Amino acid sequence: MAEAVVSSLLLNIGATLASEATKAATSRLLTRISAMEDLVEDISDIKGELQSMLSFLRIAERLKQKDESTTTIIKQTRDLAFDIEDIIDEFTYKLGEEQGGVQPTTVKMCRNIATWRRLSKRLNKIKVKLRNIKERRERYDTSRMENEARPLIAAGGSKSPAELAHFVEEDDIVGIDKYRDLLLRWLKDEDEQQRQPMIISVLGMGGLGKTTLVTHVYNIIEASFDACAWVAVSQSYETDDLLRQILKEFYRKDREKGEAPNNINTMDYRSLVETIRTYLQCKKYVLILDDVWSTDVLDNIKNALLNSNSKSRIVLTTRIRDVALLANENRMFELKTLEAGHSWDLFCKNAFWKSANKICPPPLEQCAKKVVEKCGGLPLAIVSIARLLSFRDETGSEWEKVYKDLEWYLTNNESKLHEKVHNILKLSFDDLPYYLRNCFLYCSSFPEDYTIESYRLIRLWVAEGFIEERGITMEEVAEDYLHELVHRCLLQVVERNDIGRVQECRMHDIIRVLALSESKELSFCMVYENSRTILQRSKVRRLSILSNITNYRTEDKSHLRSVLVFNNSMSNDLLESVLRSSKFLRVLELQGARIEKLPSEICNLFNLHYLGLQRTRIYELPRSIGKLRNLQVLDADHTGIEKLPEEITELQKLRHLHLSDDWGKNIKAPVGIWRLKGLQTLTPIEATEEIVRNVEALTELRTFSITGVRTHHCADLWNSITKMSHLSNLFVSSERGQELQQLGTLRLPPPIQALHLYGAKLDEDTFPHLQALPALIVLYLYEAYDGMKLHFQATSFPKLKKLGIVGAPELSQVEIERGAMASLYKLQLDGCLELKELPHGIEYLTTLQDLYIGHLAEELVELLLGGGGGGEGDHSNDLRTRVRHIPNFTISFKRDEGSVTETIKFIPHHVGEFVRFLQGTDRA
Repeated sequence: MAEAVVSSLLLNIGATLASEATKAATSRLLTRISAMEDLVEDISDIKGELQSMLSFLRIAERLKQKDESTTTIIKQTRDLAFDIEDIIDEFTYKLGEEQGGVQPTTVKMCRNIATWRRLSKRLNKIKVKLRNIKERRERYDTSRMENEARPLIAAGGSKSPAELAHFVEEDDIVGIDKYRDLLLRWLKDEDEQQRQPMIISVLGMGGLGKTTLVTHVYNIIEASFDACAWVAVSQSYETDDLLRQILKEFYRKDREKGEAPNNINTMDYRSLVETIRTYLQCKKYVLILDDVWSTDVLDNIKNALLNSNSKSRIVLTTRIRDVALLANENRMFELKTLEAGHSWDLFCKNAFWKSANKICPPPLEQCAKKVVEKCGGLPLAIVSIARLLSFRDETGSEWEKVYKDLEWYLTNNESKLHEKVHNILKLSFDDLPYYLRNCFLYCSSFPEDYTIESYRLIRLWVAEGFIEERGITMEEVAEDYLHELVHRCLLQVVERNDIGRVQECRMHDIIRVLALSESKELSFCMVYENSRTILQRSKVRRLSILSNITNYRTEDKSHLRSVLVFNNSMSNDLLESVLRSSKFLRVLELQGARIEKLPSEICNLFNLHYLGLQRTRIYELPRSIGKLRNLQVLDADHTGIEKLPEEITELQKLRHLHLSDDWGKNIKAPVGIWRLKGLQTLTPIEATEEIVRNVEALTELRTFSITGVRTHHCADLWNSITKMSHLSNLFVSSERGQELQQLGTLRLPPPIQALHLYGAKLDEDTFPHLQALPALIVLYLYEAYDGMKLHFQATSFPKLKKLGIVGAPELSQVEIERGAMASLYKLQLDGCLELKELPHGIEYLTTLQDLYIGHLAEELVELLLGGGGGGEGDHSNDLRTRVRHIPNFTISFKRDEGSVTETIKFIPHHVGEFVRFLQGTDRA
């Protein structure tokens, strides 16, 4: 991954040369301090050298396993890249140092002349080394290297394990029955509307058993087709070679034993297409294309295959979602990891294959279950580890030893397990474009089974300098990177937000183990997990602390760029030691650490881009924080901080400012906060006359939260919000006893997707202004609706998925026209005590999945529970019929007797009938 290191370095150099600090420094140079000018020129020169190396490195990375001299060149280049990064970061650090203090800037620059000359001298030595490497690598012809690399890469494809899948026994197929049945049905179904061969796809990460599943089904179904072919597609396939494979396979599986042309190996593209077409004419065929990596595969072979035979089937297996989307509509599924029970069954069948009953002996069960849990439902790992253990003595101590050394078995070249598991999963690593490699490795810095918040990961990537400029915000590019890793099945989605974006993700444990191995080899990151971990003297760039460090030494660690802390494993003393020895830090993530005060050394980190203080015990920020001129992210959510120092307004590069988001807590921001014009996130701050009037300057805001708004603030605040043309998420809360008024003048920006209003004065006249918002997905009104009737017009809120009306004491009638809220998923009506009937038109909300009505009128409770007395006056059956399409319908109410609150859930069994479940009781 040397090209990823160099690419990241080039982004760093580009940002340094383009920075205002560099431009300002060079514009005021004096003749006698031309050393600064020389250094900037040297930096620019070395950028050109590195750019010329990239194309070589991208090819060489693929050849390194087969060529020792290429491996040496790659390592030397990577080490030099680290040396260059050290120089660039020291240069940036010194520029930051010059921006503070009372001495004139020119005096401070003169004081740094020796530094500029020293750095320039180091750069020139590196340039010589780079040129020597360049001369050595020019002895290799790049085009020849690429030609050599291609067959080697192809040979490392998935063909061998895929071929083995043909011989898997029926008894070894575990946990995939539903997928097997679905695939069989699709292969057999005949759609009269279909005019072309049906394309079916199976998506999933490496090692999930896609090949095993499809091959198993193929063996069942092949007799139903006139022609069959099963072909493994390599990462670097050639179209002509793929067509030859397909043609040979069709003839090999030909039940009529027709003779294959003897010149297949010499046919050109046109001849291959014509021969396949002739062969398939009037035949109903099935073609399996296994492990497809590129969307262009079908484009390149479609002329040979896609004819008018609608009964034919093409089945793709892939790790890439974009490839899977080539399937016909509703003819794609994603294979998931095995459930715990199926994992255990698969393990026992392979670990105890020599015994008749294939049951785990009781003395081994505890250790065996830990091994299975470690595999995370990945069949490849389960089978491989089980087979390894099957040849070990069946003693607890022997199996425990294997479990403790599992990471070694997975990552060491001498291990058979490494060969089976690593080589399959490494195909996914090797296929990553260079710009994703650092982002992928970074995810292994988080603890095992850790749920990663996507917003946090995205901001860390940006702060680390991994993200390219693409004409949109860095965060938007980073989110594209995240989606790409998800689409490549290298990250698992834990949860999506209301808008459908990835909210939380996770790295599979086995993937993480292999990524950590790669990370360690590249000096990308060291993970300190226990007291046995040795903090080696190396150029490791990142330190992830998962447990208390007992052997931290304070010698110079200027090579460190990031420190990430987890599991409360950072004390004040340790933090001081880290900061004293690591002055070039870009990222300091202290979330959850047991620290009460930031050490004074924090404000000497002039290169710091990210400071994460979330859930620490810190109650104030030092005034000297204004020195951190490169800071992009300050996350102080869920801390004791109630007031920001004035110096925060000097952080002109700040993009995200998160303050304590505790309900009802008002955070005082200093006058001038609106000078931070690059802010994309500001949450939450307390409203003042100056802030509501001047916050209009923050036109880059995407997320804005403001509390303590008073009646006289409203006009200026609404005017300011109107100017925030990129705003996506808005939270406005009034001061208690005050009201948000003049909402008729509020013109929210069209991109707004989530709106939370607390204490507004909305009514029948002002509510329609919100209904016109085209992109709104989430709307919550807390004590914010003052009208008696709420009317949703047809076509209103076309994208709204979540609606909450909380604390509307006058609301007695809700009308929903057909076509309104056509995408609504969740509806919450809480504290609407005058609402004595269900919303009229609720039956039109066909997408509604979750309806919650809380603290409702007694009359509505009686109607819903069927207490109307029966006969013509009993409307409960009618009410239930109107909501029978809603899977989850919950009401919460308070009974007089005993002051008990009950939540009763209605689950429709068939029309008009519900079962009531007591979910819980809370004493009032």
